[in-house]
Amino acid sequence: MFRNAVFGHMGAPRRSGRYRGLLHLARRWNVVRFLACGGTALVVLGVTGILGWLGSLSRAELFHPPHWVNWLHFGFGTFVWAAVLVGGRRLQQGLAFFGAVAGTALGLVDLVLHAYGVGPGAAQSGDLSDPLTHLAVGLLAIGALLNNRRDGYEEPEYPTAHS
Repeated sequence: MFRNAVFGHMGAPRRSGRYRGLLHLARRWNVVRFLACGGTALVVLGVTGILGWLGSLSRAELFHPPHWVNWLHFGFGTFVWAAVLVGGRRLQQGLAFFGAVAGTALGLVDLVLHAYGVGPGAAQSGDLSDPLTHLAVGLLAIGALLNNRRDGYEEPEYPTAHS
């Protein structure tokens, strides 16, 4: 009882399984959340890259893109946020699909190019930050598409009183 009071479990229902809360969080990942998080990351990456602050964070290849890539990230992130705020469901799903295809393709192609030592990152073939980041974006987009709810919002976990 003391342990439950200390850790804030007093009166809370007992959960079965150690990772149930983590899986519940993963079920909430949908297209709109992916686009909001991705749009924010793209705008922040673009602005910090344009202002020249991004390269001071690390020597990793991920933080030293060409200058035009910073503008691309900023512009596309702004477009994604506009789609989150005023776009329809089809546009949002299309952008998530584009993120899934482009992120996975860029990540896999860049990993193959790094493995063979060719391409723009050939001099730093040991630095896999950029391809792994793009691959993670693609996988997060795939997860959002697979997990997307029918109406773009989560169904209540428990039936409401009026059901």
